[in-house]
Amino acid sequence: MTDPDGTLAAIDAAIAAGAADAQQLLVDLVAVRSVNPRQPGVDGADYEGGERRANEVLAEALRPLGFDLNWVEVAEGRPNLVAVRPGSGGGRSLALNGHIDTVAPQRGRFDNPWQAVVEDGYLYGLGATDMKAGHAAMWLASKALRDAGVTLDGDLHIHSVVGEETMSHEIGTTAVLEAGYTVDGALVPEPTSPEPRVLDVSNVAAGNYLFSLTVRGKSAHWAARNLAIRAGGTGDAIGVNAIDKAFYVYQAMRQLEEQWAFSKSHPAFPPGAFIIHPGVLRADVGVEAAPFFPDRARIDYLLSFPPGNTSEQIRREIEHHIRTASDLDPWLREHPVEFTWTDTWPPAYTDPESEFTRQMMAARTGLAGADPRVHPLAAPVTAAAQSDANFYEAQGIPALVCGPGDVRRAHAADERVRLENIALSAAFLARAALNWCNRP
Repeated sequence: MTDPDGTLAAIDAAIAAGAADAQQLLVDLVAVRSVNPRQPGVDGADYEGGERRANEVLAEALRPLGFDLNWVEVAEGRPNLVAVRPGSGGGRSLALNGHIDTVAPQRGRFDNPWQAVVEDGYLYGLGATDMKAGHAAMWLASKALRDAGVTLDGDLHIHSVVGEETMSHEIGTTAVLEAGYTVDGALVPEPTSPEPRVLDVSNVAAGNYLFSLTVRGKSAHWAARNLAIRAGGTGDAIGVNAIDKAFYVYQAMRQLEEQWAFSKSHPAFPPGAFIIHPGVLRADVGVEAAPFFPDRARIDYLLSFPPGNTSEQIRREIEHHIRTASDLDPWLREHPVEFTWTDTWPPAYTDPESEFTRQMMAARTGLAGADPRVHPLAAPVTAAAQSDANFYEAQGIPALVCGPGDVRRAHAADERVRLENIALSAAFLARAALNWCNRP
């Protein structure tokens, strides 16, 4: 990316001048307890209003930068911030998307996870990597464009959304898009790069589905087990241990997972990448007591699947496989497995040869040529985790993921981000906006 009129140099100078303010914004955002109230094991009342307060902090920082501030609130008390800086006209629009919610705090080195600590060039704090550093980078890029006197032809959006950590896109990114804030392309500055790499660009991610299955049994005294399972007993008539039946179903699911190692594939993923993970097993008779046959058992699963498959196709495949296997068991044939499908993330895939991807990669290549800390990257890479890019793509909007932070630090105790990477990310985002929003 050449710079005949000195625009890039002015942007980079503005980023350097604003880096300390971006760090302070990150400190302020970390201080807000914006834990997703739907996180497992969380009392939502403890964090009521946290996402709103964090978005209000960001809104106040964006207000002087020429953005129109809008709110999209589908879930009461959990509004999304939509900030739009109108372009001069004729250009393509770009959204920078970041989720403001965090996971629950974990025990780590520091007593207060919401009090940012700077140490050896890193800022520690809950949400620092995932993904409030991305918000700081979005703000810094926007400020640098303004301070450098850049007016984009197309509109620049910042979508700061709720619900991402629990796949609640219907109240977050999808709600924003359905409210009319559609764009021609989207960048999500989630952490993408394991250190020492920086600013990997991801164009593809697996889909996933969170679901559970419940198996019913028939309660009996524990001492009746011999009559239920041994020759000469009365079998199911005396009692059915739901754990036994759950393990039958588990084995059928494991068989399907092994088949997926061959039937589910994508060139962007290594063989066997798509899994059906059993995460929770519960069984009892209404109370946790070993002297009874449990009459219910539930297994909670989280699976991943490749681009080219839809969530509905995966759901039908799972149910068909389990019901086919259950037909071989007299009890399960008469007492079918019950499925509860909770949340799903569609897979993400933006064509690496698309105009959007080419423009974004050109922005990064120009930055790599100017800054030795940014390694050359010939093509986009596979994302290590899902992001809200998936939901832009689900609506036909090309989307890529590239942001500050080590992806391995997300959801970890002592979450941290290298401070210099915020400025690097801002430089990429600003160049991306120039490439995409301005008329060719």
